[in-house]
Amino acid sequence: MPRLMLATMLTVLVAVAGAGTAGAKKGPITQQNGKTPAFKDFTSICAVPGYVNYGNCNGDPTTYTDVTGRINAVQAKAGIWNLGFSFTHLQPGRSYKLWGNRTGSTPVSGDIDGFFAIGTTVAALDGTAKFSYRTSDVSNLGFDLNILADPDENRGITVVTSYWSSQALQVLNPDGTLYVPGS
Repeated sequence: MPRLMLATMLTVLVAVAGAGTAGAKKGPITQQNGKTPAFKDFTSICAVPGYVNYGNCNGDPTTYTDVTGRINAVQAKAGIWNLGFSFTHLQPGRSYKLWGNRTGSTPVSGDIDGFFAIGTTVAALDGTAKFSYRTSDVSNLGFDLNILADPDENRGITVVTSYWSSQALQVLNPDGTLYVPGS
């Protein structure tokens, strides 16, 4: 009898433990990708007021307006966001560097304080490039995608931006959903 009772108790414990995890949420806390990315309105640097003569703009505010970018955001666990960046209509074979900035201050022309490198990559033959960044602080995050004259160059020239156009990421609500005011 003791063996039978022990086996029954073990079976009940396993069943109770399994029931406790069966209802547990699996997957990310928040997920903003596919049709609803966290952000998809990167601005050509040439279209930002005051920058029409910057870098490769040559006085044309439509330069780089065909370049598109988006940020997919997955909050894998509370307070940790995995950001995936994808850009299209880039020059195939050219090197690009993605910069981040979280100063939270109004951008001032020529002031590049607070920028940090996220990564460097070469645009694929179809003109696409991807980057990823993991962070525990998404507040006031702005980004610049820069084209490099050669792979060894450090800074590059901005192509599209969310920083200089004052489109910084913010946390929308307590679950961690992200948004950019005004976009």
